[in-house]
Amino acid sequence: MSYKIDMGNILHGDKEATNFGTLLLKLMMKADLHNLRLLKLAFPNAVKTIEGWRMSENGEIPDYPYD
Repeated sequence: MSYKIDMGNILHGDKEATNFGTLLLKLMMKADLHNLRLLKLAFPNAVKTIEGWRMSENGEIPDYPYD
């Protein structure tokens, strides 16, 4: 699986998804810059997913595999 699926569930689908990837992305969406940098050490692809989505002009979700 990839973080793209989990991010899609957060944004467009299953709001009740409780798997680790979905909850991790939700946490990262709330994290300040300092904590996001710390999380990036352990979960670089998850942070790249959040950063890529935020930088996308059309809301495209990048496709990275689980860390």
